[in-house]
Amino acid sequence: MPTVAFDLLGTLLSFQCVIAQLQVTFSTELSCQHKARQFYYGWLWAGLRDYFGSSHAGRYRPLLPLLRTGLERARVVLDMDPPTHEQTEQVMEAFSRLELMETAMEALELLHHHKWDIWVLTNGSYSDTDALLKRHGLETMIGDNILSCDDLAISKPHPKVYSEYMRRAVHKTKRIENFYLVSSNAWDLAGAKNVSVRTVYLTTEEKVYSADSYDGTSPDCQGDSLLTCVQLMIQLENKRRFL
Repeated sequence: MPTVAFDLLGTLLSFQCVIAQLQVTFSTELSCQHKARQFYYGWLWAGLRDYFGSSHAGRYRPLLPLLRTGLERARVVLDMDPPTHEQTEQVMEAFSRLELMETAMEALELLHHHKWDIWVLTNGSYSDTDALLKRHGLETMIGDNILSCDDLAISKPHPKVYSEYMRRAVHKTKRIENFYLVSSNAWDLAGAKNVSVRTVYLTTEEKVYSADSYDGTSPDCQGDSLLTCVQLMIQLENKRRFL
């Protein structure tokens, strides 16, 4: 059977509880969900820039510590007061409570029923990822099929990350099958596609896949829910067995 990896943060798991915590912690400035959501993505995307930068500069640093450090900057550049230590802890703690994306369980159960090998390929740490998967009872479907960029000391979308995902999967299964990646990040899928991984775009976060930014290449399929993405992926695999 084929192998599929899911991005974790923002794809398999939703950021909604972090956004809600921002609204609670900084209720004066972020008085509604819309403002909290706008602030969150400004903070996240700046943090990802720092994360990619640290990786490419050769001094890799994990993502969540960079987000913690960047929370002060995210507020100050918007003329807000720096967060207190207590406020920072409240917000960062919410990352340990991330909930499953809508239809995620149904999508994983469908893949498990069809006997696909399921992996998680994440910018988060192995321990945090393992804890979150166990929190949602997913260890029976995913087990220890977790590849963290922290273990490689290099961030996605470097091709080494996706090559290592394929290498480890083949080592475990002793089979060479088609490989897929499901992600809500176009940059993630573009990196995977460069090493011949089939790509599936979840449109819930970025909404639009800017193919022109990636040499005109597009995902193999896309959907507005994880269940739709998985259904289309299975159809694609049934129609065209090999790359």
